[in-house]
Amino acid sequence: MINMQEFIEGQNMFKKYHVDDLLFVEFRCPTDESADSVWWHNNLFAYVLTGETRLKSLHNEYVLRERDCIFAKKGSITIQSHIQENFCQLMVFMPDDFIRTTVRKYKITFKLSEDQDHSDTLIPIPNDDIIDSYFQSLAVHFSQNNSPNPELLRLKFEELIINILTSRNRYQSLRHYFQEICLHERPSLKDIMEMNFHKNLSLEEYARLTARSLTTFKQEFKKLFNTSPGKWLKNKRLDYSRYLLETTKLSIDDVCDLSGFKNKSHFTNAFKEKFESPPAQFRNLQQ
Repeated sequence: MINMQEFIEGQNMFKKYHVDDLLFVEFRCPTDESADSVWWHNNLFAYVLTGETRLKSLHNEYVLRERDCIFAKKGSITIQSHIQENFCQLMVFMPDDFIRTTVRKYKITFKLSEDQDHSDTLIPIPNDDIIDSYFQSLAVHFSQNNSPNPELLRLKFEELIINILTSRNRYQSLRHYFQEICLHERPSLKDIMEMNFHKNLSLEEYARLTARSLTTFKQEFKKLFNTSPGKWLKNKRLDYSRYLLETTKLSIDDVCDLSGFKNKSHFTNAFKEKFESPPAQFRNLQQ
């Protein structure tokens, strides 16, 4: 599966600016009707300037059009797009530490809660003057020939984060997620696995998403779930594939892919072993 952030960093086809651990990108690329699963190891803001795209997480699907903005937690999604030659969006990749540093730098105080954030991987952001003005001003930098001052890029982005954190009535899900980042040194292993089990990521990639070494990831996983990551992922994906067979009319190939299995043969054998019949026969028995 493609790491979208690393793909962008390795390509010369996109305008981009690095400011320490922040990555600002103007993503201009013709889109098509294919569906691609991608992931990234940092958080992401995405703001559509022109065109339209569809993003699908584990539980929801979102259609983004001009001036729509969405926040994506570190993790994986499926991009489902229409044919468009004019698609353009601005993207800002941001590590957790940027939130913590900004809070300390500006001495922002808020009431931290131990309640876990159970929102989706994708968090739609209400369109308002704060969001609009920030990304429109960012777009101006990409339209100029000279590179912007890195410190100015950082300061303007810090201002956006401060506005989100200090807002009383807006951005509640996003503000809660930022507060979770400040409350915990590392992201929740449980939350990340529950939101990304259906993607065919390696254990090394899952460990990276949780900001842990592979050894620490395996140790904490065993303690948390009382089983190995491989066994947990297999059972979780099989249960999800059963849910899709029972509740949708998706093809067996699509169910296999959406559940995170590498190939249909492996999926069929594993499904039959657990549920005593292959996927197609299981679906027919439910009708």
